[in-house]
Amino acid sequence: MRNRILLIIEELELTQKQFSEEIGITAGGLTDFFKGRSKDLSSSTVKNIVIKYNINPAWLLTGEGEMFNAPSDIKDGKVSYTAISDINEISRTKWFKNLTKEQRDIITNCSTVKDKDILKKVSVIISRQAAKEEGDRELEELEDKIK
Repeated sequence: MRNRILLIIEELELTQKQFSEEIGITAGGLTDFFKGRSKDLSSSTVKNIVIKYNINPAWLLTGEGEMFNAPSDIKDGKVSYTAISDINEISRTKWFKNLTKEQRDIITNCSTVKDKDILKKVSVIISRQAAKEEGDRELEELEDKIK
């Protein structure tokens, strides 16, 4: 689990101090965990990690599955509006930082929209684009295997 927690910290581009504060333990406690001076994190700390960062508990405990849970607004592969997460949380991820300035601005501006109908339409457009891009990647992989 130590390596997986390090991956979370890296993915979210947090310092160990920031991470420890956000999950409710001391920086020293986290350091002790990483250095093996404490055997495990408490169940409440693990729960805090899972809830705070939407981490898949199976992945955190065993390494199986995806790091993050599917967003709560995806059901049966279709996106429906529930709520846009806190933009401050999203903006700290590598994914967000790797976007162009224009893309970051669009996402930031969408987070201020309160009209559910508009957000539903934007969500549909984004999911269609994501599906298209995933399909394109799969085709490229197949073409590479054929060559």
